[in-house]
Amino acid sequence: MEEKYYTIYEVADILGLHHKTIRGFISDGKLNAIKIGKQWRITKADLDNFMGKENLSKSEEVQDNIQFHVDGKDLEVTGEKKDVDANFSRISISTVIDIKSMDKENFERISNTLLAVMNSKEEMFEHCTIHMKYEEQANQCKILLWGNAEYIKEIISMVTVLTEEKK
Repeated sequence: MEEKYYTIYEVADILGLHHKTIRGFISDGKLNAIKIGKQWRITKADLDNFMGKENLSKSEEVQDNIQFHVDGKDLEVTGEKKDVDANFSRISISTVIDIKSMDKENFERISNTLLAVMNSKEEMFEHCTIHMKYEEQANQCKILLWGNAEYIKEIISMVTVLTEEKK
């Protein structure tokens, strides 16, 4: 079976981002791509990996043990050992937050706040990514997040507070 290859523009459409953002991800090493002639191509596997990216590095060993209880019998499946850096989460989440009925001024307020938080150098934000896009015709904001569960939870909580309507 032949591997599916995407252009930068196709990946940008899939993710709802600008093609320059995708080029930036490639330059930063966040998205694997190969150059065919003068054009970058991204495999489906690399795109899937990017969306569910695990930031694994070598430092401590982790062994996957999965326990099942089937028909009254306890079964245990032991996976292969993996090297995982203690500073990285083994779980990486990608999510998109769509905020409808948002004017440009509120988008700028929220995006500036979230970028300030990301630049705070908090340890939980290391190896995490945020991208924000405003669609003026639709009065809609998209926030794309990639990172560990704690980071995703924090950002969603902040977005919730920042978008609450004043009563």
